[in-house]
Amino acid sequence: MKYPLIFILILLTLSKGFTQNSSEYSKLISEGWKLCLAKDFESSAEQYEKAFQISQDVPLRDRYNASCIYALANNKDKAFHHLFIIGNELKWTDHDHLISDTDLTSLHDDPRWEKLSSLIIQNKKEEEAHFDQEMVAVLDQIYVDDQSTRNKIRSTEEKFGRESTEMDLLWQDILKKDSINLMKVSGILNDKGWPDKNLIGERGTSTLFLVIQHANQSTQEKYLPLIQKATEDKNLPKRQYAMFYDRLLLNRGERQIYGTQLAMSKESKSPYVLPLESPENVDQRRVEMGLNTMQENLNRWNLTWDVEEYIQKLPEIEAKERELNNKDN
Repeated sequence: MKYPLIFILILLTLSKGFTQNSSEYSKLISEGWKLCLAKDFESSAEQYEKAFQISQDVPLRDRYNASCIYALANNKDKAFHHLFIIGNELKWTDHDHLISDTDLTSLHDDPRWEKLSSLIIQNKKEEEAHFDQEMVAVLDQIYVDDQSTRNKIRSTEEKFGRESTEMDLLWQDILKKDSINLMKVSGILNDKGWPDKNLIGERGTSTLFLVIQHANQSTQEKYLPLIQKATEDKNLPKRQYAMFYDRLLLNRGERQIYGTQLAMSKESKSPYVLPLESPENVDQRRVEMGLNTMQENLNRWNLTWDVEEYIQKLPEIEAKERELNNKDN
């Protein structure tokens, strides 16, 4: 069975924050991320701090990543410093993510952890005071079920290998939960349409998106008009629509148009961009959808976006995908 192998490393619910256009800032964050991937956490944290010193508008995702890096480096003081800024100043609300992120495990026995946890819970209560509480509770559980198993993919693959029995069992668990979550989400969408984000929040919106994004092609086709309208009504961020539509196009056997979908090469163990329409203009399309550039996106894997090289390799990539799809069928 062919499984999707590249996932969003920074969860969508962490995207709340500010845009950052400074090339120097972006360069430092990119260097810090590469060092993090290389598990040089102390040097990684230094690059993040340099970036923070040149900007007063640090995006939540970058400050959160810095806290994780400090936790992995066993620098608890710095980790809590950034986490409390996220809680007090940026009013972060994703408590489920906080307590499930294994990068922060080293902080759990610190007395400050309970204070931080209470702060995030309070932020969540304040934000959700006017929400549809019953629907939010359902979506919260769906989100946990969706992410809890997927968060184990990287560690399971590193420990046992991609073709291992353990990975097969994990994917069986993921697909089972996906099926259950889809029934719940379909019930909501079929009965009420796409809910207003003011009733379910960004987290609830992202949960609906994730479940449909993980569904099969027929389901994606069924809900395409609903998702298009939700995007037009600003109840779904354009960047999430771009991810959804790219995956749907690939499922149809067509080229994606925003370059959001990657796969892992079995031979090189390195990610590659799945078939992309008009690669030379992709950054313009990405900007229109609120996405960063292809190069900024690929920085997290220490890859270079070379348009000319990609265009040359595109026929080979498409042939490879057709072969994989034929095997699955």
